[in-house]
Amino acid sequence: MTELDDDREGFEPEALDEDEAGDPAAAFDALRRSVEGMAADLTREMTTIRKGVETAFEEFDRQGPPQDYKPELAQLVQQLGVVAERLHGVEQSPILRQGAQHYAAALERAGEGLVKAAVQKLERQASDLERISGVLASHNKSAFHRKDQDFRMWMVGLVGLFVGIFLTLLLPRFLPFSADSRVAGLVMGQDRVSAGRTMIEAADPKRSQDIVTAGWVYETNRTALDKCIADMFQSKKEQRCPVVLPVVESNARR
Repeated sequence: MTELDDDREGFEPEALDEDEAGDPAAAFDALRRSVEGMAADLTREMTTIRKGVETAFEEFDRQGPPQDYKPELAQLVQQLGVVAERLHGVEQSPILRQGAQHYAAALERAGEGLVKAAVQKLERQASDLERISGVLASHNKSAFHRKDQDFRMWMVGLVGLFVGIFLTLLLPRFLPFSADSRVAGLVMGQDRVSAGRTMIEAADPKRSQDIVTAGWVYETNRTALDKCIADMFQSKKEQRCPVVLPVVESNARR
């Protein structure tokens, strides 16, 4: 058993040098030579074993009654069968049957296929990138147009607002009849009298108070004042009119 194991270790192929490892054809030739050498060594070992067995039988015959070596011989035959099976498997290896050129061509085709697949993938990615760039450019252009339209709309609105304010302030004075007062009342949300009073009060509060007081005095003495005014126009002379002012609380005349 030990000698057979030592013999198997001798069948291992020698390591390839660096020059042969770089050349596929040289590497396959070296592998073929190694396998052929291993087969020759195995044949020699089997011949030696057979001669040893024959010598052992002769020695057994000389020494007298033979001992029972059937178990050892059976084990030896079994191991020889295993070795023969492995050798047959090595002989049937596709590497030795097809040769180095076949595998070199296969490697070349595989390399070309990988390069072609990589190029196609890069082309697809470039096409996708171009399509995405076009979509983004279209979205940016649309967003720019929308932003420009919004800006123009706001500008038109502001211009319209200022033009409306300008026309509201200046145009009524050029309108015929009493349209200006109507526009003022409409803008202030009041009738024309109330709007005028509000504007006078805002422009001159003291004069507005005088107007209110005069109106209150006239309202409380309308009959007497109307008679005095009529007499003044008729006689063309100064008239003294009796005026009665009722007692009221402060600002009640408003």
